Amino acid sequence: MPSSYTGAEKRRIAWLAIKAGKQSIAGDRNDDTIDPRLKREMDRIEERAADRGAREVQALERRLNEARNSAASAKAAMRTSRGPERAAARRELHDHEAAARRIERELRKYR
Repeated sequence: MPSSYTGAEKRRIAWLAIKAGKQSIAGDRNDDTIDPRLKREMDRIEERAADRGAREVQALERRLNEARNSAASAKAAMRTSRGPERAAARRELHDHEAAARRIERELRKYR
């Protein structure tokens, strides 16, 4: 699962990376010179972002399922109706299918 970072988290990660880089350059090559607090903070940010990413994927999968069910209902309505009702059901079907495609595209970013 990919992580989902907020803007503030991205800025904080950049700041921590710069700080760790400075500590690494200033220290001896043989020992670990990066402050453990920096590492713990980075790990906390990573954990929150991973949790947020997993929740977003779950929400998108639920919405995709709903969109597909709605499209199936609209298709059944289209097949069982005539005239203007059928045209309206067809438009509704296309709308639900388009929504499902948009959600699928967004899900591909996470996988």
